[in-house]
Amino acid sequence: MRIFPALIALCAVPAVAAAQADDDLLHPALTSKFTVDVGVFFPDRELDVVVRGNASSRDRQIDFYENLNLNSTEEIFATELAWRFGERWSFLAQYFRSSDTNVAELEEDVFFGDIVFNAGSNVVGGAELQLTRMFFGRKFDMRPRHDLGVGGGIHWLTLRNFIEGNIIINDVPTFTRRSVSAEAPLPNIGAWYRYSISPKWAFRSRFDLFSANIDAYSGVLINASAGLNYQLFEHVGVGLSYNYFELDVRVDKSDWRGSYETIYNGAYVYLSAFF
Repeated sequence: MRIFPALIALCAVPAVAAAQADDDLLHPALTSKFTVDVGVFFPDRELDVVVRGNASSRDRQIDFYENLNLNSTEEIFATELAWRFGERWSFLAQYFRSSDTNVAELEEDVFFGDIVFNAGSNVVGGAELQLTRMFFGRKFDMRPRHDLGVGGGIHWLTLRNFIEGNIIINDVPTFTRRSVSAEAPLPNIGAWYRYSISPKWAFRSRFDLFSANIDAYSGVLINASAGLNYQLFEHVGVGLSYNYFELDVRVDKSDWRGSYETIYNGAYVYLSAFF
């Protein structure tokens, strides 16, 4: 499991000499009641899906980016919100959606449940992941230039995958389409750390983890980020962070028995608004 980039990102702390903390040294990311980030995520993506057939429990993995030539590096719109209420409490939210469809000539047989799309077939395949993260937390480090907190929340996930094309039945090509989908809230625990390097620069990081068995889903979710924000104007900043998202779950539903494994990791470039 590829958790090391996320753990390194969370534990990274800027090497800045200690100084007397006062309000003049605080970046608005640590003092604003509302912070809104809007930007573009440039991830490298991986996606492996297993859909078991009724007659066999053998795992037949489909690599959607290799087998179906989906675009593994396309940029994604993403947004984040932080609301600080009270002296210690805050609410954080995140949203992004990834969707891609492509036509491909299969280089090997692809097993999708009880259906086999044979090598050499021309098929259309698609994959969609939609994530909405909602998180409540409590601050514990009350030093002015530091913001360290922990809390819990949910990741509401929507997963959809399909393949359509011709299969051979009684030596006759027959068009068919097979799809699977899942939608579920996965609870998580997490932590964040922010540090005001100067009135213009701030270091920001967070780490979320889910590892449990919930209804039809079991597995691991990791969602982490670390980077810097620079204040351009009084209420406007620009930021660059490294974002890492990993989902590795087993699904046991009536219409989907199998697994879903995906990784998104890369740069997130964004504008911030502070209120």
